[in-house]
Amino acid sequence: MMDSNNPEEKKRVLIKILSSEILEEGTLIDENTDLHEAGLDSMATMQLLIRIEQQFGVQIPASKLTKENLSTINNLAQII
Repeated sequence: MMDSNNPEEKKRVLIKILSSEILEEGTLIDENTDLHEAGLDSMATMQLLIRIEQQFGVQIPASKLTKENLSTINNLAQII
């Protein structure tokens, strides 16, 4: 697990998880990329939530799992 209080570290880890494990190989993303346009579908979202639990030791409440909160790395980092 890592320090989930450092927003820049959270963003860096999320980008690494998404680009290396979840999105199609070669998909380039940054903290403002629209993740839905980049290929984040419902199955990929479930994979991402599992990895967030493993990496950050937090479970995101269902009420926070909105399309808006899952739209960019910036938004996602704020709810972790």
